[in-house]
Amino acid sequence: MVRFLLVSDIHDNLAAVQKMRSQEANGFDALIIAGDIGSNRTREIFDVFATFGCPVLYVYGNWDYKLDYFASFGSGCHHLHLAPFKVGQITFAGFSGCPTHWGRNPEWQLLQKDVDDAHCTIIKEMNAARATEEQVKSDIELTYAVSKQELIATSRRKPSQRKLDALDAERRRNLGALSSAVAEIESSEAYHLYRHDQSMVFDESLRRNRQALSDAIRNLNTSKSRIVVVTHERLSKTNVDFEGLPIFLFGHRHGFTETKFKGTQYVNVSVLDRRRLIRPKTFLPGDHFKQFRNLNVGNYAIMQWSEGTGFSVKSLDLELDHNWQENWELETGFHMPGAPFLF
Repeated sequence: MVRFLLVSDIHDNLAAVQKMRSQEANGFDALIIAGDIGSNRTREIFDVFATFGCPVLYVYGNWDYKLDYFASFGSGCHHLHLAPFKVGQITFAGFSGCPTHWGRNPEWQLLQKDVDDAHCTIIKEMNAARATEEQVKSDIELTYAVSKQELIATSRRKPSQRKLDALDAERRRNLGALSSAVAEIESSEAYHLYRHDQSMVFDESLRRNRQALSDAIRNLNTSKSRIVVVTHERLSKTNVDFEGLPIFLFGHRHGFTETKFKGTQYVNVSVLDRRRLIRPKTFLPGDHFKQFRNLNVGNYAIMQWSEGTGFSVKSLDLELDHNWQENWELETGFHMPGAPFLF
């Protein structure tokens, strides 16, 4: 029997990674990441994963748009993008990218460059129009702020609301009278053609990545029953390009699910980065908003495989010290993703 640790949708949440690490001992044959590692704390996260002492296999998602496809995060780390990796009797294969953002996916970049080159004139016109519009908006806002400050400074007492409203009305009139150059470009035939060609880039890049992965799997010298496909977004119509494969791992949809269709398992292993905002039952004097905290309440999964039983997956939650409820309570009215973690 072999065991694999599955994580996804980390979103730069190093605290969640450290918490998961504290819950799990070494003893896995590999650690699998189904994308959305995060582009800002990537190396710190991989440093924690490396302490498991097993191969770390990963694909990129939309949160990883800054990451180079050929970057190295350590000798034990392997990017699965069109590069299958064998662990014992099991082979993992996949590709990186996501419908919401293909990042630095090589196929996407090539196709996008072709579109940008073909429509360079309308792109330059749009960029110039937007830059001009932003500059004019900035000038209007600055003029309003200065006029308001002068009104306050020259008034013997607090300015009347009528005068303040007049300044604001002038500001809104100036903003409303901005040049419609951006809108005119957006309504032009040339811009519509550019947007159409741009929308085709996603479909074509997805088709090429699927085909390349299918070809790579077809060239493997291993049984289909021992191949695991890892992507960030769930693949559809897998019977077309990936017929006969037993299991597909993915994330992105933020919630563990396990479904089976025509003998194939589809497992959403996410999401490690799930935060719940809590508030103190009694606020201390000072800024109340600085006293809010987050709890890490995400999940990860463990997958096992044996010759006799095949693949099985179990979801586990990050553990909480329930003593937090003595002094804290859940905040349901809003979220503060940037609030510190309680522990």
